[in-house]
Amino acid sequence: MIKLIISLLFFILLSCEQISKDKVLNQIENTKDIIEEKTNKNITKIKESNIKNKKNEKIDNKIFYFIGDPYYIEGVKYIPEENYTYAEVGLATYYDKELHNKITANNDVNKVTELLGRHKTLPLPSIVKITNLENGLSLTIKVIDRHDDNASIIQVSRKVAQLLRFYKNKITKAKVEILSDPSKQWKNVSMSINDINFNNTVESAPTEQVSISNIDNNSDDLSEIEVFEPPIELGLEEIKNLNVYLHVNNFENYQEIQNIIKELEINEKYTSENIDNYYKLIIGPLDNHFANKLVSTFISKGYKDTELILE
Repeated sequence: MIKLIISLLFFILLSCEQISKDKVLNQIENTKDIIEEKTNKNITKIKESNIKNKKNEKIDNKIFYFIGDPYYIEGVKYIPEENYTYAEVGLATYYDKELHNKITANNDVNKVTELLGRHKTLPLPSIVKITNLENGLSLTIKVIDRHDDNASIIQVSRKVAQLLRFYKNKITKAKVEILSDPSKQWKNVSMSINDINFNNTVESAPTEQVSISNIDNNSDDLSEIEVFEPPIELGLEEIKNLNVYLHVNNFENYQEIQNIIKELEINEKYTSENIDNYYKLIIGPLDNHFANKLVSTFISKGYKDTELILE
């Protein structure tokens, strides 16, 4: 556009001898400045519009039902799935302010002050009951995100860790059980709010006009009624004393087990089993923190088939 206007003005310069050359050149420069100013304003408007649209998209985004594809954590494969009979024992850890107000895998918002959790394979959202196997305390929490720790079966919010009384220890033995009906209800809710017709409503059926008289003048003022959060239901379960053992599979021979035990300077009790064409190493009983550390250590050494067993 600028080139076209400049060409036109040069044409005028050549065809009209009575117009001074300097005057035409000044006009060209003024025209260029005007066009550049308008162009910059248009670009700014477009950028502001794009930013506004992105903000609106964030606001419009809703929590959705999410399972997801198989994925890997340090080479260990996990397959998310719907499993309404899920029940597992293992180690539980918690997350703190580093994840507060962060968006989750299903577009929810993580809050360390709420009863929430993160799980590697359960659908998002799911409702689970978690029991601290070291004191029997239990809670019902909502699973809203994935986590990336091979050693623990679940990560819970700081609030949950405080209520289950393992906040100071940072880790505990736990049992996690999915609650089938509440989880299915949350699935339906999550899928419904993302339906394109979710905000469509039907007109109410016609009703007869009803008047009420003789209302008690001393009725409560609704504006002064306080809203209270529902109480947290903390359960107490009967528990058994369970020990933590580390199972490491796929050793080629007994000498390989001896070599890794010596390399890692492991002083805890251990045994080995010959299973078909491979050997299994069993170490324990172990302290929770040491067991958690050993999982990552063996996986980093290439032993991906490593798991913690409570028995």
